Amino acid sequence: MKGFERLFISKGIEEGLKKELLMAGIKIDTIKLVKRILLIALILSFFGLLFFSGDYLKGRSAVEFPLILFNGFIISYFASLGITVFFTYTWIMVRKNARKAKLEAILADYLQLVAANIGAGMPIDQALWYAVRERFDVLINEMEVCAKRSMAGEDLGEALIEFGEKYDSDLLKKSIVLLVEGMESGGELASLVNSIAWNVREIQIMNKDISSDVLTYVIFIGFASLAAAPLLFALSLRINIVMTSILGNIDIGGAASTGAGGFGGGFNPESLSKGLSATAFKNFAMASLGITAIMSAMIISTVTKGNVKAGIRLIPIFAVVAYLLFLGLSAALSVLFTGFT
Repeated sequence: MKGFERLFISKGIEEGLKKELLMAGIKIDTIKLVKRILLIALILSFFGLLFFSGDYLKGRSAVEFPLILFNGFIISYFASLGITVFFTYTWIMVRKNARKAKLEAILADYLQLVAANIGAGMPIDQALWYAVRERFDVLINEMEVCAKRSMAGEDLGEALIEFGEKYDSDLLKKSIVLLVEGMESGGELASLVNSIAWNVREIQIMNKDISSDVLTYVIFIGFASLAAAPLLFALSLRINIVMTSILGNIDIGGAASTGAGGFGGGFNPESLSKGLSATAFKNFAMASLGITAIMSAMIISTVTKGNVKAGIRLIPIFAVVAYLLFLGLSAALSVLFTGFT
C-alpha cells in the first residue's frame, strides 16, 4: 500500500479496519474504502469552501484572496474528512450490529437442531451442515466453508473459531469455545450442544427482560433530549430576542449619565441592553442539542444493549429530530411573541 492514503492510515489502523469490515460483512478492500473516503471528503470540502468563503472574502484585498482560500480549503477538507469518517464508521457499526443481531436470533434454534443430529448418530461436521435450514440463511455459507475445510482434512475446531471471529458476538464466540472444548475432551456432544442452546436462549430472554425493565429510563432520556431540550432552548431564544428588543427601545442615556450616584454600586444601566446576541445564543443551542443527542444516544444504548457502539446509529436520528423540533418551535414561538416585540 503506497500512495497518498498512507498519510491517513497506518498498518495498525488498516488491520483494525479490515477486521471491522469482516465482522460487518462488507466485502470491500480496505485501501479502496480509504480512497473513497478521501475523495468524498475532497468533494465536500469544495462545497464547504464555496458556501462559507463568501463572508470572509468581503472587504478583503485581492492579495489576501489566495491565503484566505487556501486556509479555508484546509479547514474545510479536514472538517469534511471528519464528517465522512464519522458517517462511514456509523455505517460499518450499523451493518455489524445488524449482522450480529440476525445471527444471535437464530443461534439457539440452530444449535438445537445440531444437538438432534448428533443424537441421531451423525458426526459433528455433518450435524453442523445438515442442521442448516432456509431460515438460517446467515449460516448457509459459513457452515459450507466449515464442512469443506473439515472434509479437506483441516481441523474443524479452527474453522469454527475463525467463523466466530467473523461476527462481533460474544455469545457466538463463547458457544463455539464450549463446543470446541467438548470436541477435544471427547464428551457427550449431544447434551453439551443442547445445553449451550438452552443457555443462549436463557441469555436472550434475560436481555429482553432487562430491556423492558429499563424502558422507563429510556423514555425519560429520550423525552429530555428530543422534546424538553429543544422546547426550552426555543423558548429561551425567543425570550432573548424579546428582551433585547424591549431594552433596545428604552432610553437609558439619562440614567446612564447619573453613573454610580443614580444606581449605586457602580451599576451601568447600558449593560442591560448588551446581552448575548440571538445569533450567538442560537449557535450555543445548536451545539448543546448536538452534544445532548450524542450523550443520550450513548446512554440509551448502554442501558438497553450494554454496548455504546450500538447507539451510534441513533446519533444522527436524535440530532435531526432535536434540530427540526428546535427550529419548528422557534418559528412557532416567533408567531406567538410577535406582539411583544
